[in-house]
Amino acid sequence: MKKKQRSPIHAYKQLLANDHDWDYAYLIALERKKLQRMRDCIKQEHHLANNEFVVREIGICIRLIDIFMEEDAVHKTWVERSYSGVKLKFRKLDNDLYELVDDNKKPLADLPVYVNVRNERRFFRRTPIKDATADNKRELSILLKISLRKQKALHLYHLIREYNLFDWWD
Repeated sequence: MKKKQRSPIHAYKQLLANDHDWDYAYLIALERKKLQRMRDCIKQEHHLANNEFVVREIGICIRLIDIFMEEDAVHKTWVERSYSGVKLKFRKLDNDLYELVDDNKKPLADLPVYVNVRNERRFFRRTPIKDATADNKRELSILLKISLRKQKALHLYHLIREYNLFDWWD
């Protein structure tokens, strides 16, 4: 007896339950889910001549999405090293607002991967990482490297899709 095929709607059920029309992260989550399903289908079906190449490129795109959405292991490790065990304290201001008290702040951890900053001008239109490093602003330099890493991942993701989207199905 044949196993009944589940509807693709089941794969998207959890995503669709949290639909946010104002949120770009929702669009990217849908895109990631579709790429995952396409990669798995191509991997199982073996109907393309360049099957391994297409599976590899779609896998790279999925990992790049994880990087620019800050859901990759490197970013999670950095956040854990930088912010675990920090107790946040707030002080009430006169106008019923609160501000963060910075007394027991521990220093940010270095990013656990290398980010090439020599071409930062291409992504920022200036050299903020080089300037922050020259001014001994270590924390700003680290935060800018994280931003540069995200920008590079986003750029590479769109570049791969631009060059290969129509060729993946030939």
